[in-house]
Amino acid sequence: MYPNNLEFNHDLLKNSDARCRLAAGAVFIMAVIQVSAFYLLLGVILVLFLALARDGKTVIRRMAHVNVFCLMLFVTIPLGGESMDRAALYTLRVNAAALAYMFFVIPMNMGVIASALLALKAPPKLAALLVLCYRYIFVLYERVFVALLAMRLRRPRQGTLAAWRSYTAVFSSALASAVLRSEKVSAAMRLRGFDGSFPVTTAFRWKAKDSLVLAAVTLISVLFIFLDAGLLWNR
Repeated sequence: MYPNNLEFNHDLLKNSDARCRLAAGAVFIMAVIQVSAFYLLLGVILVLFLALARDGKTVIRRMAHVNVFCLMLFVTIPLGGESMDRAALYTLRVNAAALAYMFFVIPMNMGVIASALLALKAPPKLAALLVLCYRYIFVLYERVFVALLAMRLRRPRQGTLAAWRSYTAVFSSALASAVLRSEKVSAAMRLRGFDGSFPVTTAFRWKAKDSLVLAAVTLISVLFIFLDAGLLWNR
């Protein structure tokens, strides 16, 4: 859900109801993060990647960001006492969950996701918080990007330490301005009658195909759990 960046141009579930996609994605991800069999997780990752293959470059770039955080699991092994197998298991689970999220949820826009959450009786304030956070993350991103670009174009030659001090100043000023802006936006919204929730702005039509998709995903998720239990028992 990056505006004009890392977007998906192909969506196998584009005609499915958004409520179905959210429910199916939640069921599938909850099942995947319970799996402990390495071969099963690798198979899930491979199948999901093949399903997203038409946007392969975008998927790889997204997964690179995901695995930067997973790399910290291996870096901190000597500090936390975790085993290499445990770190690898967490990495596979995170990758499988991220790919499932890309397949089921990310191709939808945030307005549709928020409306689907409200239609599924999720807390209205949770949906509003997601919309506002989503929007403001990119406001911050744009502010930091412009500040860093201006700094590169205008600053004289600096040593490494001075450059990092400049970066610290940029990020701290961006966070300070974000706090001030959020307070102004919050006050303006309250004065205009905002009660903490957005209205549903999308009309949904549940079709027979959506029931089949949800049933199939649920069945596959249950099958994963049983296969995982069988593989572990055979060990």
